[in-house]
Amino acid sequence: MTFDPQSSDRASATAAKRLGLRRSEEGIPRWFSDGAGRGLGFWQFRRFRYLIVVGVLVAIAFCSWLLDHQPIAFSLFGIAALTGGFRVGTTLLRRVLSPSRPISAVARTVVEEALSTKLSVFLVVLVLVSLPVFPLLLDPKERLAYRVQFFLSWSLSSAGVLLSLLSIAIACRSVSDDIESNRIHMAFSKPLSRWEYLGGKWLGISLLNALLVSLLGITTYAFTIGLASSAATDAQDRLAVDEQVLTARSVALPRHPRGDDFDRSVEATIEQIRADDPVTFDKDPTGARRRIYSQHIHEWHTVTPDIVSSFVFDGLDPNSIRAPVVQLRLKPWANNSGISEAEVRFALWLNERPFPIRNGRHTPYTVRQGTVQTIDVPTSFIDSDNRLKVTVANENLVMPGEDFATSISLTPDDGMQVLYRVGGFAMNFCRGLLVLWTRLLMLTAAALAAATWLGFPTAFLASLMVYVSAAASGFFADAVDIYTGLDRKTATLSSMFRLRFRLLSERVLAFEWWEAMKTVGSYVADAFLSLIPSFANYDSVGELATGRLVPLMELGSGILVLALAYPAVLLGLGCVLLNRRDLIRTSS
Repeated sequence: MTFDPQSSDRASATAAKRLGLRRSEEGIPRWFSDGAGRGLGFWQFRRFRYLIVVGVLVAIAFCSWLLDHQPIAFSLFGIAALTGGFRVGTTLLRRVLSPSRPISAVARTVVEEALSTKLSVFLVVLVLVSLPVFPLLLDPKERLAYRVQFFLSWSLSSAGVLLSLLSIAIACRSVSDDIESNRIHMAFSKPLSRWEYLGGKWLGISLLNALLVSLLGITTYAFTIGLASSAATDAQDRLAVDEQVLTARSVALPRHPRGDDFDRSVEATIEQIRADDPVTFDKDPTGARRRIYSQHIHEWHTVTPDIVSSFVFDGLDPNSIRAPVVQLRLKPWANNSGISEAEVRFALWLNERPFPIRNGRHTPYTVRQGTVQTIDVPTSFIDSDNRLKVTVANENLVMPGEDFATSISLTPDDGMQVLYRVGGFAMNFCRGLLVLWTRLLMLTAAALAAATWLGFPTAFLASLMVYVSAAASGFFADAVDIYTGLDRKTATLSSMFRLRFRLLSERVLAFEWWEAMKTVGSYVADAFLSLIPSFANYDSVGELATGRLVPLMELGSGILVLALAYPAVLLGLGCVLLNRRDLIRTSS
């Protein structure tokens, strides 16, 4: 085999061109040529052809408007606006990412790669086209509040899934292609360290995601406001849109009307049980205390036919609540009922005053069990101490064959809440988008770390596993708890370790090998889930769709954990793996 210097030069030039690297006339390394993005772009059109496509979309949308097809016209206008915004945004990204710094040069390279990869372009087109089409899928006969909630929830959720897949695909493909094609040698032959290489990749994909999330937010907000301005079915529907969806509400949880006396009575019960059976209690004292306290809370939230239950909500200042009403949220269940859609009948008193009064009579509520009921309560019912006391009486009818009416159960936390307005929808919407973006930052770092050690298919699947585990962490944790017998939300680390070690020992000593293997698998799965942050703790989409405030604590935690801590750890791990990986390949 003879060495061909011209062939080697051509290969180096090709690799340099792929990486966006060239040398100036003085021999100083340049990270990008001025025409690095030339020939690339959305749909691979040249600029004038691209503008023609946008113009055709606008023309068709205008014709649809004249023909009285407003929904189609709005969708086409939205597609054109998103397409134009994306084009302008990518142009600004190229200008912002100056080639004078290694990190920004790598970031600009990965943006160019994303715009030239068919998979990336397909996912971007899917995001830009699907969002404006969502309003066409809504039933105009449905209540307006439900339509607005559906659009907010599904548009943001589906776009979040697509952007997550896009981030993983770009990150895995970019690093894997550099390694497989040996272009990474050209990159590291320059004054470029491992952390600058991965940091630049992460920065470029993160900025591209920031652009897409911004376009997503602007379009979703505009369509939401336009949809909310359409005709409502009735006055109650209009009130629900304004006070339950397009708002930012805080959640108040109840306390027991006896206050400290209730806590002292529970503590006395715990001490009595501990005195009666100290051996059993001392095996897991923390878990036992929590179970006893949880049992008393459930008894408090259970309304039997012979008693009433009261719930006190504090800190409801009518002067700071930016609405004439607050919402009482209930989710009642009929206990001991074999009917899946059994009705629940109850009466309410607010601060000892019957509610509601219709035609001079105190009217009870009759609802289907398991459904969320939102009751608008005028702020005039809040007393001078900024307190609202809600009293629930069981008005269930006696079922055939029974001697007593069934009791009513209200699930703690979700089953009894008061929501009150504390801010506007626009600022809350911006918070939700920031939380969504922080999730993408973590996934991008995880995909880059996986691609430094694995090939593209395996890295993509590993990153996808991280994403699915984070998105469905609660479901997987419940499935794992089937084999452990403890609830991860209430169990301590020591109690979980003791119980699981005991379970494993019992199954091994009983020669139940299959059960022992499942137990070990559940421990490994639980450990893996513990390393991945749960996206359920950052559910800004659900909060926006239900008009709840995205807390600053949630946003701050998302920035610290998802945008800073996890990317730093994952990119650091990626640098270690990349440094230890054998990047030298031989070919004949």
